[in-house]
Amino acid sequence: MLRLRLILVCGLAILFCDCESTRLHAEKPELIGVASFSGTMSDLSTFEDKLGNGEPHNRLGGFSALEYTGKGNRYAALSDRGPDDGATGYQCRYHFIDIKIEPKSSPAVTTQLISTEQLFDQRGRAYPGLSSQIEPSVTSAARFDPEGFRFGQDGRFWIAEEYGPQIIEFGSDNQAIRSLKLPELLRVQFPAGIKQIENNLNEIGRASNKGIEGLAFSPDGEILFAIMQHVLLQDCERDEAGKPRGLHCRLLRFDTRSGEVQEFVYRLNSTNHVLSEILAVSNYEFLVIERDTRSGADARFKKVVRIDIRAATEIGSVRQLSPWSLPDSIKPVKKTAHLDLLDPTYHLSGEAMPEKLEGLTFGPALKDGRRTLVIASDNDFNADSPSSLFVFAEPTDADRGERRSKPSGAGRD
Repeated sequence: MLRLRLILVCGLAILFCDCESTRLHAEKPELIGVASFSGTMSDLSTFEDKLGNGEPHNRLGGFSALEYTGKGNRYAALSDRGPDDGATGYQCRYHFIDIKIEPKSSPAVTTQLISTEQLFDQRGRAYPGLSSQIEPSVTSAARFDPEGFRFGQDGRFWIAEEYGPQIIEFGSDNQAIRSLKLPELLRVQFPAGIKQIENNLNEIGRASNKGIEGLAFSPDGEILFAIMQHVLLQDCERDEAGKPRGLHCRLLRFDTRSGEVQEFVYRLNSTNHVLSEILAVSNYEFLVIERDTRSGADARFKKVVRIDIRAATEIGSVRQLSPWSLPDSIKPVKKTAHLDLLDPTYHLSGEAMPEKLEGLTFGPALKDGRRTLVIASDNDFNADSPSSLFVFAEPTDADRGERRSKPSGAGRD
């Protein structure tokens, strides 16, 4: 009799553990599949020349933002300023791509490049990625480093670029319409074409190549959020080489109608981390990519973090933050774990892990009702590295009590 009781107890314990394990597993996003575009693939632009470094001007890559159009399998993928950190005459563009997600198929995720769209300023001049093109010319717009992309209303879209930094609204003809007025404390006073020189020349403003990195629209489409990649120069401490260091990044909230701006603090886990993208879950909750700057087997931190701004302190009037600590009067945004791409469950760690995970968007819902989350990598136009797309299914528990984040605006085909 005692032996029978022990067997029953052990059986119930195993059953409980199995159920608990399943429950815990279900609380994490499920990896559906990974797809990629080859690093040597050409885009669908009309460029046939070669850049200053000898690479094809029409090379596909450098995905710094990803946005679902809200229609079928179609997404917009934004390329940044081109190869070699702005040393070439790359002309800025974005692409429409299809990402087909079929969990029960093999492969579960497939991709197709649909079109390539070039970007122009209000006078119809092309935007160059060239870091030395600080002022516009008769035939060329000023330098442009696009990093964030979200659809607005009526086929319009918004791009954040980090040279300025700027946030610009574009029409469906891919021509700039207007720019938002940003706080002056984001802008450097003495721009320069070389990163180290620019950082040495300035004491305030965004650090060179670390401006606005991501955009998010509130679900109602009226409020635009922007996140800095790293600390501002006035919020940092310089190391021996003059490199800005610190933990406190600024998150900005723009009312696109009134122009009102608010700011909040996002505290990094390490000064060696950067922020790559932000995506709205609700009017006050967001997903943010925080990552290290390592690739392959050396990667240690590649996470999507969920943040809540409701209890965070508005700091628009604070011109300088301490690099390492905050006073009791300033509360940063609340952070909770959401998705760790280096979690052994996903088997993504290793040589294939990209350094730069920079695109983040919700995709269409699966047949079982789960919404998809798609992450894109920036391969820096490296011919040896693909542009990777990681597709996850969000757990249904994450949708309880939330208003689903819709694709911003009507989108485009």
